[in-house]
Amino acid sequence: MMDMQSSREDHAVTYGRDNVWPGDDMFTSPHDANLFEGLQERLINNPRQVAEKRVSIHVNPLVAAASELLAQVSRLSAAEGFGDIALLNVQLSDQIKLFKAVGRRNAIENDQLLAARYVLCTVVDEAVLNTPWGSKSDWSKISLLSRFHKETFGGEKFFQLLEKLSANPFKHLPMLELMYLCLALGFEGKYRSHRLNGHELEDIRDSLYRQIRHVRGDVSRTLSPRWQGAPSRASERLRVVPVWLVVLFTVISLAVLYCGFTWVLGEQREVVLKSYQSAYLAALELRS
Repeated sequence: MMDMQSSREDHAVTYGRDNVWPGDDMFTSPHDANLFEGLQERLINNPRQVAEKRVSIHVNPLVAAASELLAQVSRLSAAEGFGDIALLNVQLSDQIKLFKAVGRRNAIENDQLLAARYVLCTVVDEAVLNTPWGSKSDWSKISLLSRFHKETFGGEKFFQLLEKLSANPFKHLPMLELMYLCLALGFEGKYRSHRLNGHELEDIRDSLYRQIRHVRGDVSRTLSPRWQGAPSRASERLRVVPVWLVVLFTVISLAVLYCGFTWVLGEQREVVLKSYQSAYLAALELRS
């Protein structure tokens, strides 16, 4: 499915017939977790905190599982320095492991997880090495890509993988969205050395965005599917009154009003007629 080859001298990673990404084993030991005590106040947050709770509500479970790592890429780019590179490496390695564990729990396919892990390792490594403090460190000797995939540079294979996945965006949409976010966060890979040709990378990013939007469709502009709010009990009671009952009540009310006005007018008529009858009788007596 994704036959990745590289012309570089580093170790190439290729897919076999069963579409399985090699190098699934992690090259870390369980005792690394003990180094995380007291790191909550460091520049980078502890990956154990709340990452797992953010996964189930996301439209793309692969991006949700990688959300903490993507956030770290942004923080690393803005960081002015980090005291202990070894601790940072252990911390980010732990987040890589957490990403895969969350992905497996959310039933993401193993080959997709491994490809995503390769991409994330490449992006995080570049984010560190592009900082002034990271470029002066020994990060290249302990990079995440070398730790998990036994490679030293993935900036070219990132775009090889992107090209192959783009051939079938409907099938590989989760991976394409993850890779688009990496590009949006500033990942350049092999194009970093071709900055005079910066439009090429921009064209790749724009083309990928159009592909994703074509598959996803237009985003609904409604803030919430239930923006109208819950109806009040009073309005619910009004809606259950049948129309015929309203009509009957209106007719009865009009009939009562008619009868009342008729009786009042009849009483007043009798009073007026009595006064005229008295005058008429008096006139008859005078004539006689």
